[in-house]
Amino acid sequence: MMALAAVVVLAVAGGAGWWFFIRSDNSLATSAPAIPQELKSTGTAPAATSTGGGNAYKIVSDSSEAAYFVDEKLVKLPLPSTAKGSTKAIQGEFYLTGEGLDPAKPSKFTVDLTTLKSDEPQRDGQVQRAGLQTSRFPTATFTATKLSGFPAQFAAGQEVPMQLTGTMDLHGVQKEITWDVKAKKEGDVFSVLATVTFKFADFNIPQLNIGGIVAVQDHVTLQVQIIAQPG
Repeated sequence: MMALAAVVVLAVAGGAGWWFFIRSDNSLATSAPAIPQELKSTGTAPAATSTGGGNAYKIVSDSSEAAYFVDEKLVKLPLPSTAKGSTKAIQGEFYLTGEGLDPAKPSKFTVDLTTLKSDEPQRDGQVQRAGLQTSRFPTATFTATKLSGFPAQFAAGQEVPMQLTGTMDLHGVQKEITWDVKAKKEGDVFSVLATVTFKFADFNIPQLNIGGIVAVQDHVTLQVQIIAQPG
């Protein structure tokens, strides 16, 4: 009986420790990222590469980020905290015509999920092993099929709202999703913020529960912040 009580105490203490010492409170980005000055400088970015009908743009990984945001809470307490895990291991290209996506070319990006990190290794271990199961599903890939709201012309530095639809390949599931996009263009360089929210169950991802003490809410928000230059 005493041993059982000790286990319960340790579990509660572990949950309380997670809540008071590991909890995070992160906010979503609200605008597209700033374009690095070295890419804006005259002559730094190459001219847009023609692909036989459209132009190719490549993601600059060092200046880009993919991130998840999830709400965590101590069971039976109403106060949530928002955890963020992110990585710069995002690669891909997209192909544009004057009207939007080039339908003849595969516009897509891939994220190496094994490199996702938050501010706490204990959380990262749970996400990698029990959540995303990255030993089996190490990457996520989004392939775009439709871009709505693409303007005939970008005013320098002015954000344009759009929607980007396509197929997400995540955790062994392929499902159509639509991102809310804010994009701007300076010279030949694009800056993009894309946001989407869905339930873990949509991609058969287990909803984490840490020892019955700390629970993760049933939905996740993904954000990608992309800098892309002619490739």
